[in-house]
Amino acid sequence: MIEIDNLTIQYRDRVRPAIDRLSETIESGEVIAITGPSGCGKSTLCRALAGFIPGMIPAAVSGTIRLDGESVWTSDPARIATCLGLIQQDPDAQICTLNVWQEVAFGPENLCLSRSEVVNRVEESLDFVGIAHLAERTTMTLSGGEKQRLAIASILAMAPRTILLDEPTANLDPEGAKAVFDLLRQLRDREGRTLMVVEHRLAPLLPLSPRVLVMDEGKIVTRRVTRHREDLLALGLRAHENLDLPAPVRCSEAAPLRVEGLMFGYSEDPLFQDLSLSVEPGEILGIIGPNGGGKTTLLRLIAGLEKPCRGRIIRPTRGVLGYLFQHPHQQIFERSVRGEFGIEGVVNDDDLHRFLDDANLAGLEDAPPLSLSLGEQRRLTLATTLVREPDLLLLDEPFIGQDRANVAWIISKILAARERGAVILLVSHDIPLVNSLCDRILYLDERPLSGDPETVSARLRTMGKEAFTPGYWEGEPI
Repeated sequence: MIEIDNLTIQYRDRVRPAIDRLSETIESGEVIAITGPSGCGKSTLCRALAGFIPGMIPAAVSGTIRLDGESVWTSDPARIATCLGLIQQDPDAQICTLNVWQEVAFGPENLCLSRSEVVNRVEESLDFVGIAHLAERTTMTLSGGEKQRLAIASILAMAPRTILLDEPTANLDPEGAKAVFDLLRQLRDREGRTLMVVEHRLAPLLPLSPRVLVMDEGKIVTRRVTRHREDLLALGLRAHENLDLPAPVRCSEAAPLRVEGLMFGYSEDPLFQDLSLSVEPGEILGIIGPNGGGKTTLLRLIAGLEKPCRGRIIRPTRGVLGYLFQHPHQQIFERSVRGEFGIEGVVNDDDLHRFLDDANLAGLEDAPPLSLSLGEQRRLTLATTLVREPDLLLLDEPFIGQDRANVAWIISKILAARERGAVILLVSHDIPLVNSLCDRILYLDERPLSGDPETVSARLRTMGKEAFTPGYWEGEPI
């Protein structure tokens, strides 16, 4: 049992508390889904439950958190680690070794388990999340989705009774995300574990009949058991609907993007062998596919951060390039939010406040960017990417960590760029949104597919790739 009593957490650089007099009881074996707007305190609550705050993350704290009757702040950290495991929002913040096998073995070894028990736990955990074939890989060479699976495996190897998952599917491809939701069902049904899941995509959790806690401004504002998609709609939570989009704007005077006969790979097995595509000004190309299939690599090649082994990429010669990286922290360089906007040139206070208000980041101009939540960091990097109104816009997972309102803001920015005649490439695992928003879709795997969304989805269904089609994510379990 987890008992939270009148918990308040105040960060030094924030005006309002991240958690504000929050009280809640989590019974053993419960499945809890935590959702709410970006920056409402979801990740802070998880870190506090795991004992990270205030021991490792400075903050003023009052109230109590008890795990089976004992305070998480006075208990032995080793005991907490075997009772409660946290899978963090950003997998890079959790990985601490250079090898996949060593990463999963790190926790059990620190518990002083026998060699045979450590080996068994590592093998079972790697098999469970589907990355046994990566056991000898260097962690720095993994894709974002592979790192997320590794983080999950490392916590499972500790065998905690309670598992906290902070947006565990944010960096996973649709099949990987579906596997995680299936895994959660197994952990609940077979082992009776207590699960607390921070998620914006709640439809796949419905088979678990979770108790949904909706947070806002550091408080729990709604509690409800959910079993049906209608329950989510009644709560006003994010549901995928068809977007009423304006017709694409074709700009005859602007140059298209051309990729011709592209070949590239990081090893002997190339990611691309003879890839060709063309994206016209005012067109949105959605790029989907499994982790490691080359989506981010394709954007890096187009941006000029990688060189193709063969073929050529023809970019608009006079255009401004805007590139949103998959991981926000890789695109943050200054010590304040204000400084991030200053990288592109001097920004006066009026413009800065307008940019921040627009991105739902008001009042954070002097905050350290890395102290922001993942969702806030994403909106910050997108806002700075858009300052120069790019003509070629490369977006790698722009919707990670965003609630419904902020997703709508990002969509409005993408559509504004399209109306200017920008060439837009959008990488995302949000399959329903990609199908609604994009003019064409490119599915990257061993056998790439391209075409309009309906045609590509039909082809993927015949290939047994239903997780890459909208149905599963719209509350229609496969």
